[in-house]
Parts: sequence; C-alpha cells; structure tokens
Amino acid sequence: MDSEAEPPQEKKKPNSCPSFLSLPEEILVNCLARIPKSYYPKLSLVCKSFCSLILSMELYVERLYLGTHEDVLHVCLQLPDRRLPSWFSLWTKPDQTLTNDIGKKKKSTRNTLLVPIPSSYSPRVPMFIGEIGSELYAISKHNTPSSVMWVRDKTSIYAWRKAPSMTVARANVFAYVINGKIYVMGGCAADESKYWAEVFDPKTQTWKPLTDPGAELRVSSIIGMAVSEGKIYVKNSYVKDYVYDPEEDKWDVVASSFMIERKCEIENVLYRFSRQSCSWYDTKHKEWRDIKGLATLNRRRRSSILEVAKYGDKLLILWEIFAKPFYQNKSIWCAVVALEKRKIDEIWGKVKWASIVLTVPRSYVFLRCEVKPV
Repeated sequence: MDSEAEPPQEKKKPNSCPSFLSLPEEILVNCLARIPKSYYPKLSLVCKSFCSLILSMELYVERLYLGTHEDVLHVCLQLPDRRLPSWFSLWTKPDQTLTNDIGKKKKSTRNTLLVPIPSSYSPRVPMFIGEIGSELYAISKHNTPSSVMWVRDKTSIYAWRKAPSMTVARANVFAYVINGKIYVMGGCAADESKYWAEVFDPKTQTWKPLTDPGAELRVSSIIGMAVSEGKIYVKNSYVKDYVYDPEEDKWDVVASSFMIERKCEIENVLYRFSRQSCSWYDTKHKEWRDIKGLATLNRRRRSSILEVAKYGDKLLILWEIFAKPFYQNKSIWCAVVALEKRKIDEIWGKVKWASIVLTVPRSYVFLRCEVKPV
C-alpha cells in the first residue's frame, strides 16, 4: 500500500547575526568614531539611524575622546546668489591616490572637494575655540544668531557648560583672544551700534561693549581680520579698512588698504606667503629665506593666494584663478605641501597633491578659512 507522502520539511535557517543597529547607541557611536571621516557620506546612506549618528554631537565628542579626530579645512564664502555666508569643508575621496594637477590640462579628478556644511561630509559649522588659562571657550559661527558661549576645563572633553552670554545674538561671528580676553565683532544687526563689538573678561565674567566703529563698518561685510602688535585689523567689503586698539578702546581708519599677511607656524618654524614666493623665518640669522622646490607652485598661484594654514605637519595653500574659457567663474585650488629641512639654512617643499576643489561665480567673496579637529 502506498504510504502517504510526507510533507516537505522546512529547511532550518542558520542563526542570523543580530542587527548592528540593535547595539546600544554608545557602542554604535564608539564604532563610528574609529572610522575615517571620508567614509561617512556612504555610511549615511545605509539608513536614517546612521545618518543621524554621523550628524550628532556625540560622535564629534567621541572622536575627540578617542583621539581619532582629523584636521579638516573649513572655508567660508559669500556667494552672489545667497544672502548669508556659506561654509564648506574639504573632503578627500577614500582609497584614492591624490595627484599634483598643477600645469596639467586634464579635468579635475574630484578626489578632493570643498563640500557644503552641514551635510554627511561635514555635519556642522566650526566653532570659535579660545584658550584662556586652564579653560576653553566656544562660540558658534553658524548663520543662526545665538548669544550663547560655552566653557570647559581643558582636561574634560564632555563637561561643556554655559558661560555668560554675549549681550546680543550673533551669526557667523569673528572672535579673537588678546591678552586673556575674548573680543567678538559683527554678526548682529547693523543698528546695534552699542554692541556691534564687545569684549569678555573671564576674571570678572562680564561682557563690555567696545566703542562704536561707525555705521560704515557696521553695515559692511567683514572679509578678513588679523591681530598684530596687540591691535585688531579689520578688512571689510568697502574701500576703508579699520584698526582697533584695545588699550585705548579706539577705532581708526587704516591709512591704506592693508593686505592680511599669510603666515602660519609648523613645528616652531614660521612660514610666510607673499605675492611671489613662500618663505620661512631663520631665527638664527633673523631673516626670511625662500622655501626651495616650489618654483612651479609660485608661478601658478602668482598674486591670487587666498589663505595658508597648518595642516597636520604640512602646509595647506588656497588660491584662485579665472576659469576658462569664458572667465565667468573662478576655480579655487588647494595644495598640500610637505616640508623637509635638509641643511641648517635650507627648507625644501614638495607638493603632495594639488587640484581644483571648487568652482564659484567670479563675483564671490572669500571670507575666511580655518583648520579644526573633527
């Protein structure tokens, strides 16, 4: 007799691994903090949870705590089609060999780009961080006005607390530490004549307004600031430039439009960039000497240098040129230069990579740049 056919047996599924997202959030943040930032744009596409964590302050703090933070270039530009300034950060495509494109006719490889902030490439606008004694003070440079200032002890990463607020809310503020005090300027309404600029004294924990610089400076756009010999020089979008003397609480018009000198210090050596050359300061002989090996770079950038910055143990240089064929746009170039001291009185530079990182309308205004750990 035919026996009844046995029902098909269901194949047993192997024990599946628990979802990565089922882990506690603090473990997820710890794992993400160990991954290079260049991979974050792709990771943010995995799911909304990843995207949220990548944009979180918790991840930023964890990277600082683990020591996995990276130096990232941030650039602030005023674009003609936008009312407010725009921030960008430098992103490097992972697993690529970066090349020196100076003098080459090939199109940009797009392996290095200035990308908008905020985005999965870079989650937040950089903050002003000022060091006074054993404490760090922080003020946001976001376009959303805020009067908040934060403070923490240098030895404690997590313990940020609110410091006395600025008198008025400011957006994209300029700030400097001079003689143990924090000076802030701009970022508020132009009619804030009394509080357009103010100073914070950590000893008394109070803010005090500076003398009104006048309507012309208040309604203009600040496109550069520098500190020299204890004075603050302010370059704006108008013809006149200004200087503030903290000792006398006095503003003056600079006799002639000043050029903010491009300097930075790397491993106790001061570097300077002029229209024609890159040089370093020889403290023994008290003179400036040209960096050797950068003749091609100097010819290409000519007088169009925008900024220089310390980038790890290397130099980062930004410059602009008109974009062919119709010259309606400008190309912003970026180069990273390795430095080597070969003799007592010789420093050589080698361009590790250089490429176009952003193309902008020719009427744009370069406001500032800075390198921050993120």
